[in-house]
Amino acid sequence: MPLHKTLLMTLAVLLTAAAGRMAWGHPVLESSDPRQGATVSSPKEIRLTFTENLIAKFSGLTIKDQSGRPIGTASPSVGPNDKRQLIVPISTPLPPGAYDVDWHAVGADTHTG
Repeated sequence: MPLHKTLLMTLAVLLTAAAGRMAWGHPVLESSDPRQGATVSSPKEIRLTFTENLIAKFSGLTIKDQSGRPIGTASPSVGPNDKRQLIVPISTPLPPGAYDVDWHAVGADTHTG
């Protein structure tokens, strides 16, 4: 498919204060899909994998475009086969551009990351 027909975007996952979140017993981000700095077609969801099981009700993320405007997301859930994975559907297709993602996570033992 020609590049001009493919919707491309850059998703920059900001691991805000990642070093400060690495305290023992707190969820620490291990990976993300899309990964930090990736250029991808508009994703339908963001998956974040942490070091421990999560409580979806108290975990989530915010997405902002280049102008700082928030992007709508649906309610987060944990992965059906991996409770360490936070899945957040994106409500509308994203136009090409860079986006910032800021996450918060609460472990099943109620520690925050």
